[in-house]
Amino acid sequence: MTQKLRGREGEERQIMRMIHLVAAGASAVLHVEGGWGSGRTRLLREAADAAGRLGFTVLDGDWPPGGSLGALLDARASRRPVLVVLDDVHHADPAFARSLCALPWRLRDQPIAWILSRRRHAGGPEVQRLFALPHPAAALVDLRPLSAQATGLLVADHSACAVTGLPELMRATGGNPLLAVELAQAVDSTAGRPPDRVRGCVRRCMAELSGDCRRLLQTAAVLGARFELGDATKMLRRPAGELLAPVEEALAADILACDGDRLVFSQNLFWRCVLASLPQPARTALEQDAAAQRLTFAASDRAGPPLDASRAGERLQVLNIQLARPVAQVSGWTELSDLERTVAHLVSQGLTNQQIASRVLRSPHTVNYHLRRIYQKLGIRSRIELARLTLLHYSAGRAPAEDVMDAAG
Repeated sequence: MTQKLRGREGEERQIMRMIHLVAAGASAVLHVEGGWGSGRTRLLREAADAAGRLGFTVLDGDWPPGGSLGALLDARASRRPVLVVLDDVHHADPAFARSLCALPWRLRDQPIAWILSRRRHAGGPEVQRLFALPHPAAALVDLRPLSAQATGLLVADHSACAVTGLPELMRATGGNPLLAVELAQAVDSTAGRPPDRVRGCVRRCMAELSGDCRRLLQTAAVLGARFELGDATKMLRRPAGELLAPVEEALAADILACDGDRLVFSQNLFWRCVLASLPQPARTALEQDAAAQRLTFAASDRAGPPLDASRAGERLQVLNIQLARPVAQVSGWTELSDLERTVAHLVSQGLTNQQIASRVLRSPHTVNYHLRRIYQKLGIRSRIELARLTLLHYSAGRAPAEDVMDAAG
């Protein structure tokens, strides 16, 4: 390989074994799958460079007009080993995908190495068949998130200067190579909202998803980096069964992951970028809808049968929670800093200090310090009281996402 790939040493060795096997006269097929930003294209480029240095003819899909792929490969393989590299096969024309199902078998006696890459589980029926079809010498490379150590080395490789807050940044990327590189190359990437180049790569990822998957992610983002699918179904007003396909799509792309009974955005930065991308009117409406859902749950949890959102205010008044109380009358609320309002919002979602620290890119010690200051400013003594006051604040129309983005970037 021309350049070391951080955290992909095992995948590099697997590719090199296949190339040497084909150089000895065999045929082999390697399927490469990964989520968004997993580095599939970079890995394929390094494989092509390595094969070229060993004397292979490398074909990357730029076929001569009107030429027969099978005849072309037959002619090339008769002179020297061939490496066929096809990236993003999930975008392939169905007829081309069908031809790929047959060619590796028909040419299995030729020294041809096939590397076929796609986003995990993506593509139509022909692509699914192509990746499921057995071959005498087939293997699979599944690119998972990088380790913290590999992410740190990748950030250091692509940073023009020392990066402050590196552990927090590594956690925010969730081991995603593309996010790590974009964040490292962004100017002043440790302050403010997510850098434009980071938000740009998230926008490109979202554009490749189905409409249902995009709507799910945009709606779920206002519920927090961790959310329950049931809350998303209520906000989208769709039964859970209709959301199974978009959830599976987001899981396969490594955008979401399972955390017990909840779903979680795999990269904190991705979640923050989705929030930042929402038009302000839409974000405000979604936040108010989410607040109504939380208030409904709080009321029904303490007062019997579930309530619909329209009755949440009435029930909370019965429980001595005055929804009509102006935010300005909550003594000390306006004295809270952006970061303190963010901490208060995350406390109201039931997060621990450690979880809050990972969200706002601070240490748990710093979060505890800000909690003490919040208690002092609001004249309260417990997280329960803080959660109640925070729900009051957001039920009055202030969008939690705006406070979160102000402080966490």
